[in-house]
Amino acid sequence: MKNKTKDLLWQDAIPCYVSVQDSDLKIVETNRLFVSDFGDRIGEYCYQAYKNNEAPCPECPVLLTFKDGQVHSSEETVVGRNGEIQNVVVTSAPLFDKKGQVVSVVEMSTNITEIKTLRHELYKTRRDFRRLFDAVPGYICVLSRDLQILEANTLYQRDFDMSLGDHCFEACKGRNSQCPDCLVKKTFSDGLSHSSEERLNTRHGNKLDLVVHSMPIKDESGEISAVMEVFTDITEVKSLQRQLALIGRAVAGMAHRTKNILMGLEGGIFVVNTGMETDDRETVDEGWEMVERNVSKVSRLVKDLLYCSKERKPKFVNDVCPHEVLQQVYELYKERAVEAGIALELDLGPRPTCGSFDPEGLQNLLSNLVANAIDACRFDTAKGKQSHAILLSCSQTEEGDIVFEVADNGAGIPEEISDRVFEDFFSTKGTEGTGIGLLVVQKVAEEHGGRVAFESRPGEGTKFSVTIPVPESRSPNLTDA
Repeated sequence: MKNKTKDLLWQDAIPCYVSVQDSDLKIVETNRLFVSDFGDRIGEYCYQAYKNNEAPCPECPVLLTFKDGQVHSSEETVVGRNGEIQNVVVTSAPLFDKKGQVVSVVEMSTNITEIKTLRHELYKTRRDFRRLFDAVPGYICVLSRDLQILEANTLYQRDFDMSLGDHCFEACKGRNSQCPDCLVKKTFSDGLSHSSEERLNTRHGNKLDLVVHSMPIKDESGEISAVMEVFTDITEVKSLQRQLALIGRAVAGMAHRTKNILMGLEGGIFVVNTGMETDDRETVDEGWEMVERNVSKVSRLVKDLLYCSKERKPKFVNDVCPHEVLQQVYELYKERAVEAGIALELDLGPRPTCGSFDPEGLQNLLSNLVANAIDACRFDTAKGKQSHAILLSCSQTEEGDIVFEVADNGAGIPEEISDRVFEDFFSTKGTEGTGIGLLVVQKVAEEHGGRVAFESRPGEGTKFSVTIPVPESRSPNLTDA
């Protein structure tokens, strides 16, 4: 009796539900906390008493303990006398007789409802945070003190070649070491936020202009455990700024170019008037030639401007021979090249397939390339070069594409600006050029579904290649009025 009282006192001191069950799963004994929350259920089946079931649980820990004499545990749901549902962790332990046989099983159930609720709230908070993290319309990454990526939002993971644990400078800048003026290192050092403008490369080869902000993440003790970087995409804004700057330079260049042409016209008119006053036919012819040359320059400038400034539908014509177009351009510039002391050569090769092209557009494209090549030779200041030459050629690839090439041995394009060749209004001629010609070249090539490429060595020359597919026919489009 004394031992039984002692056992009861021990059971009542345990802060969990305690019940003793026989092999039929009938409750033999319970502690005070069990009675308080479930009532006096002595003699009842456990699965009916506090689970409202009509049969034992599928993975009943008590039955498992009766079977193997071992301790078992599981997470289950029970129902209190007031109908309140509780989550509990159940542990079953055997009680042996003197022969070592399991005569009953003690089942201890610890209420973890609050823990489950907190766990669910934590999961929900993390899920909501992740959704917010991924919904931000910008790139976010969390970095360690060693600049390793600890976390990144979906947009960052999508656009950059990275895995968690990679270094940030490898993932988005293609570097082998940290940036010289690293914002993250600054934030780790002083605990402050920092910002700068940077250009990053995506996994698809796109270049993005971004404003980067670094912010500290602190632990419970107030120490900086990580730094978060947030990127705001300003690529379109920077592009607009560059476009405005380019337009400004182009307008200034065109103004200066037009001024030079007007001065040439004025000079030609003066020479013509002088010849007429002195009845000198040779002087009149010389002046008139100056007028014609400068009028031609104005005409070319205006045509290129109109070509680029409005939406022009190319006028495709079937059965156009690429050789004939190149021949026409050669004839057009042959005399001008001779006057400039440049050898203009033509290499037609085997006759290519005729197809549907916009003859006017191709003439514009090739004329601009030849004019640029002539200027590249005229402006070449390299010493030791005996003569200048330009080669026009046309060939057809095995795939059937037409390739036009214009190669010169002029000044070439400086290496430091070669990546800007196809930017708007690119020119190496200073105030003598506007860069509109290359815009025309690129636009015509795109209208034909083609592409433009170039090779250049400073001081040695440049070769432009235009590759155009040859469709047999296209829907005819009339040029806009």
